[in-house]
Order: sequence, then structure tokens, then C-alpha cells
Amino acid sequence: MKNICLIAAIVIVLFGGCKKFLDEKSDRKLAVPQNLDDLQALLNSENLISLVDPSAGEISSDDFYLTDDDYNGLSQDRERRLYLWQKDHLFANASSPNDWQKLYSLVYTANTVIEGIGKIEKNGQNEMRYNSILGQAYFHRGRAYFSILLLWSKAYNSETASNDLGMVIRESTDFNLSSKRSDVRASYDYVLSDLKRAAALLPLVSPSPVRPGKQATLAMLSRVYLSMRIYNQAYLYADSCLKISANLLDYNTVNPAKTIPFTRFNSEMLFDCYNSTPAVLANTRAKIVPELYGSYLDNDLRKTLFFRSNNNGTYGWRGSYTGSTGLFPGIAIDEVILNRAECMARSGNLQEALDDLNALLIKRYKTNSFSPYTLANTVDVKKLVLDERRKELTMRNIRWSDLKRLNLEGANIDLRRSIGGIDYTMKANDPRYALEIPEDVVALSNIEQNQR
Repeated sequence: MKNICLIAAIVIVLFGGCKKFLDEKSDRKLAVPQNLDDLQALLNSENLISLVDPSAGEISSDDFYLTDDDYNGLSQDRERRLYLWQKDHLFANASSPNDWQKLYSLVYTANTVIEGIGKIEKNGQNEMRYNSILGQAYFHRGRAYFSILLLWSKAYNSETASNDLGMVIRESTDFNLSSKRSDVRASYDYVLSDLKRAAALLPLVSPSPVRPGKQATLAMLSRVYLSMRIYNQAYLYADSCLKISANLLDYNTVNPAKTIPFTRFNSEMLFDCYNSTPAVLANTRAKIVPELYGSYLDNDLRKTLFFRSNNNGTYGWRGSYTGSTGLFPGIAIDEVILNRAECMARSGNLQEALDDLNALLIKRYKTNSFSPYTLANTVDVKKLVLDERRKELTMRNIRWSDLKRLNLEGANIDLRRSIGGIDYTMKANDPRYALEIPEDVVALSNIEQNQR
């Protein structure tokens, strides 16, 4: 009974989003996907696929701050608690969507497709579409589980991964199956397996960024391996991705006079998804930390395209690739180039790392104003790449993962905030980097809670 309640709580959001699709069927017995069209329709749903990415990691990261008035103006106590790295009561209960629910609803959708396609015969006429649909399902399940690990598990540490608590792995839509957390090693192995299966099935390039192709999957594999600090594999997948294409958007062609400068589906995008901006991250409330804003030179176009002035010496974020105020947690070429550059810097291929970085930055600076980095004028190539990574990937749902992995190897980045005259700190490698699982989920399922 507990497991039924757990999964029921997980899929409340799913069934709300599916209702229209399922109600269109005249026969209630057929209110399940029956053919490839049905399965692709599930994968095309924005509510089920594109709008499920979490915001808890970004809320807890260090690229922005709130004033006392900003903080006190928040209507949701859970957002205030996430912002100050509190130990508990971080998520809404099962009556309303939260990051846990949304991600496991994506897992459920993917499992529905995987089970459904297993009942359809593959033949010469439908093989390409069959493989594409199955590959999409594996991709989405893999990215959902990866997001779950980043929020609710410790950073991947090869020495402790077999003992650290991982995720609840659901391979089936059967509500009656028991729920138990696997370890971090097994969890990451599962993510990698799903993504590698997806890469083998998907077409090289997707006809639309809303559907993943092989290139986007290779980029996702690079992201996962980077989070695991397995840098040789992160390099290989980034390099394979960029050999397919490495198109960068020239920021000199972007109009800074627009309220939202970037359009959706720009030339860098490999996979499009977005999430609604929570109140705490609204660009009228969340102020970019001065340290970050001040790191952009005046001839760096990102300084004007990414940020809006609040006319009081503070700045808000406006640089989303969604073409709206929604945040962009998807995959784009700039991230993959930075992945490869970091891996090359770590392996001692310093000139190659600088070549990648220069190729990116020449598209980010005003025309004829960028002076390329050389080994002669660069003291620490890895630090330079990491600094540019933070500047390029601001508000992209990546900083939380970077903080976890970099602190694990000694970066010692302590997070600090101040509200109401009280200072709050989260030290590097603090147990709170593994967020609390929603209390109602633990109560219903009896899965093990994170120790914070």
C-alpha cells in the first residue's frame, strides 16, 4: 500500500497532463498508448517532457542573492528555506507539483513509452521511427534520473559511491513494485546505460531541438561524466558531439535593445527544454552577485545581453535561451565546448583548451575587440576555463552540479548569504548538498531520508 501511495503521489502531475490525451479515446479500455503515434504524442507533450526540469539546485546556488525585502516578499516558505539551505520542509507536499514529482513523472512517461513500444512489432517500414521513439524515451529517463541524483544524492565519489545513497530506480509503470534507494554507483551506471542506449537508437541530428538526437545525447553523456569527474570520458563524448557540428551564435548579431534578447531555438541549441521561473528567481527579485557581474569586461557582450539593470546598481538575469523569462536547462554547443576545454586543460593539453575557449569568446565579445588567450599570457588555464564556464552558463541549472564536483576535489567554495542581519553559511561538501527528499514521500514509502 505504501508503494502504491508513493507512485500515486509521484504521478499526480503526469495524469493531470495526460488527461486530455487519454480522454480523446472513445474506448476506456484503450486509454493507454496503442501505436507509435500515441507514443510520440506522449513524448511531444510539453507538460510531461519539457517543463519538468527542477529549480531547487539553481535556488540553492551562488550566482544570485536576495535583499531582505526580496526575501520577505516571497509567498512560498519552501523557497525561503531552499535559499537559506535549511535542512527540511523544502518541497510542497503531494497536493501540488514539486521537483521530485515532476522528475518522477518524466520517468513514468518514459517507462510508459518503453513498455508500450515493446508491444509493437518493429519492421522495415517503421524501424527508423520505432528506434527514434525508443531512443527518446531512454534519453528522457536518463536525464530525469541524472537530475534526481544531482539534487538528492551526494556528488559522485568513486571511493564512496557504492555506499552513498542514490535514487529510487523505477523501470516499470507497475505501482505495486517496491521502492528502495540504490547506491550512487549503481544509479550513475543506470543513467549512463540509458543515455548510451539512446545514442545508439537516435538519428544523428534531430529535426527539431524539442526532440533529442544522437548529438544531444552525446552532449548529455559528456555532462554526466563531467559531474562524475571522469574527465577522459567527458572529453570523448564532448569531442564526438562537436565533430558533428560546433555552431556558435555570434552575440554581435543579437539585439540588446530587446527585453529578452535571445530567441528560442537559436543556432547553438541541441536540446530545448525550460522551466517556469519560480518567484525567488524572478529577474525583478534575484540580484546577480557583484563578484559575477563584475567579472565581465565592458566589451564582453554577455554583460549587456545576460543582465538587466535595476537602475539602483544591481542587476537581474535576462539571458535565457528560451526566448522568455523561463530558465534554460537544456543543452547547447557552448556548454559542450567548455566541457571539452576543461577536460583538455586537466589533461595538460593547454593550447587545445585555449583554442576552444578562444573560439567561444570571439563570438561573445564586440567585433575586433577580443584578444585571444595564449600560453604566454595565461597563468592558469584550468582556472580560466572554469571562470569562463561560470560566466557563460549562468542560470543554466549547471552551477549546483559544478559546486558539488569542484568542492569534492578541493575547491573549498563556501556559500554565504545574509538575511535580517543573520549570516548563513554552507561549507564545501556539506551534507545539505543532498537535499531533503519530500517528507510526504518518505512517510508514504519508507525510503531512506538523506541525513542533513
